[in-house]
Amino acid sequence: MKNILRHLETVITIKTIIKKKIKICFPFVGDSIGGSHISAIELIKKLDKNFFSPIIVLHKKGILYNRLISDGLNPNHLKITNFVGKKKGFIPNLLSILKNTLLITSYIKKKEIDIVHLNDSSAGLSWIFPTKISEAKLIWHQRVAFPKWRLYKTLFFFTEKIICISKFVYKTIPNYSKKKATIVFNPISIKKIKTKSIKNNYLKIKSDLENKKIKKILFLANIIESKRVDFFIKIAEEIIKKKIIKNSKFYIVGSDKKNLLKNNIFNNKIIYIGHEPNKEIFLKYCDLLIVTAENEGFNRTIVEGMLSKIPVIAVKSGAHSEIIKNNFNGWLVKKNNINNFVSTVTKVLNLEKNKLRNILNKSKNLAKKNYNISNHATKISEIYFKLFSSK
Repeated sequence: MKNILRHLETVITIKTIIKKKIKICFPFVGDSIGGSHISAIELIKKLDKNFFSPIIVLHKKGILYNRLISDGLNPNHLKITNFVGKKKGFIPNLLSILKNTLLITSYIKKKEIDIVHLNDSSAGLSWIFPTKISEAKLIWHQRVAFPKWRLYKTLFFFTEKIICISKFVYKTIPNYSKKKATIVFNPISIKKIKTKSIKNNYLKIKSDLENKKIKKILFLANIIESKRVDFFIKIAEEIIKKKIIKNSKFYIVGSDKKNLLKNNIFNNKIIYIGHEPNKEIFLKYCDLLIVTAENEGFNRTIVEGMLSKIPVIAVKSGAHSEIIKNNFNGWLVKKNNINNFVSTVTKVLNLEKNKLRNILNKSKNLAKKNYNISNHATKISEIYFKLFSSK
């Protein structure tokens, strides 16, 4: 209630000051979609359009473009081909930034953008100089542990406001930036899916997913090194080899753009699904979600599991311990400990029904309280108002 009253007080004060809608620009590369993009999309949709005019910019028309259109959002296209990170070294990457500076600066001025909200580091690093030159305000949304990269640290100095998505992320940012940083948890929601309207991966495995006699264990993440799908596969192989669970199937759901799974041999027990736009189907029908990712700044999948009332076992690493209280709303296991993981999987799948139901109810209620979009939008809106009023 205090947050709502504080927000209303801020809104009333700012309303007497501003004469126009505040233009907020959200630049992205556009060739991928992950948790940071989804969080930004949810924020953009929730912003009060009486005060804010969000402008989404894509440098490439890829998978993110399709997602935005399906959500009723119309992004602008500002073509850029040189992105930070494509080359190695401080100087080559700095030159890539400078090549794009004039184009981006002109765009900011033409659109009369008030605030640039950076969520995508590949695109974001190219927008820092243009934003400062254009005298727009700059927000950096730090969604991962701060990288040990000299160029990143140098450019990070110019940000006026930093939003960290967890205490874990906050602790990793440079000390000089902590005074202008605040912690705001990501917003997480689950969309309702009607299985009758789905005509993709679900139909191929419909009978197994809906078979209650099969214990279905889920890995849900884009396939990158930090998500440790290799460790999930080892856990699955150990359970299958020792016949710990009589009738089980392990599903890997996520895009493998880097082909990290190319050397794995899958079978009718360990099944790679690939990218699935309707991931909620798997959260609905699977009996257990395993999160093997390490050093995560946050983890959307854990909260999505909590909201879906599916048991969650996660590696005790990064911000996971901020989301999960062991044996209260989920289970935490030390990383690289296969035996501990296997025993925890066995314990959870054999929990007495009432005890499990109690844990899952607490889990869902906690997720709805801590990670709802209304609270998130309120906090971010306050940041926008304060930055704009300081212009």
